[in-house]
Amino acid sequence: MFKWSIIFDNLPFLLAGAWTTLALTVVSMIFATLAGLLVGLLNMFGGKVIGAITRLYIEAVRGTPALLLILIVYYALPRIGLNLPQFPAAAVSLAVCYAAYIAEVFRSAVESIPKGQSEAAFSLGMSQAQALRHVILPQTFRRVLPPLANEFAALIKDTSLVAFISMEDLLFKAKIIGARTYNVFSPLIGAAMIYLIMTTPVMQWSRSLEKKVE
Repeated sequence: MFKWSIIFDNLPFLLAGAWTTLALTVVSMIFATLAGLLVGLLNMFGGKVIGAITRLYIEAVRGTPALLLILIVYYALPRIGLNLPQFPAAAVSLAVCYAAYIAEVFRSAVESIPKGQSEAAFSLGMSQAQALRHVILPQTFRRVLPPLANEFAALIKDTSLVAFISMEDLLFKAKIIGARTYNVFSPLIGAAMIYLIMTTPVMQWSRSLEKKVE
């Protein structure tokens, strides 16, 4: 049976988990964005060998469940001496996962820039690197903001997967409350509402950015 009192009585406990969720999201997103930009550029301009390696990485990660990647980093890597604490393990796993998706976001944005922009830069004597830095990337960053906002919202939700390694995020806190109160439904609904509160402003921001880019 659903009880509001369970949510209100345990709200500080749930909010502590929400803070962990947000911190993990921000850290993972920063590294995923930086790695995604690098991978995306190497995929397009790194030559055949590097391009093939980055494409393999992108396809392999996108075809693998994020939960499996988290479990590999946290449980399997210590077998070969790479023992990471919960938060770094979770952040690395999610960053590696989302970098593959963000790399495709950057690739699509770069390819959407008219070729005449690059040709004009080359005609002015710019090298490929200079054209990227001064002409292509400034326009690319403006175009990737809406999809990056969408990825950020998705990442907030996907951080719930770290509950499987007993990291005390929002979902794990809700499960603890359910075990204490013998009422699983109420804390899970409470967690769902908090996730909604966190993701809704990001989605609204993404839609506003899309209108500005159009």
